[in-house]
Amino acid sequence: GLRERKRVIVDAAGYRARRREALEGRADRAAGQALANKSVIEMDPMSAQERRVVHERLKERSGIETYSEGDEPNRCVIVAPLLPE
Repeated sequence: GLRERKRVIVDAAGYRARRREALEGRADRAAGQALANKSVIEMDPMSAQERRVVHERLKERSGIETYSEGDEPNRCVIVAPLLPE
């Protein structure tokens, strides 16, 4: 017979919250660099869940755009300044 599967998420000592804070900080720094240098910033490769944190953090930030590029497991977030219209 088939057994029912259950999804289990382990969060040892608040790792997930600390990781989210670290990713948000890196996202803010990348956005600052992109705007200051008017250049495209390629962040390190990360998982889909981590990329989502970065996209969500920067989606309301004015003057920049984010998108993912590459193939798993080397897919990364690109933070780019928007060109003036």
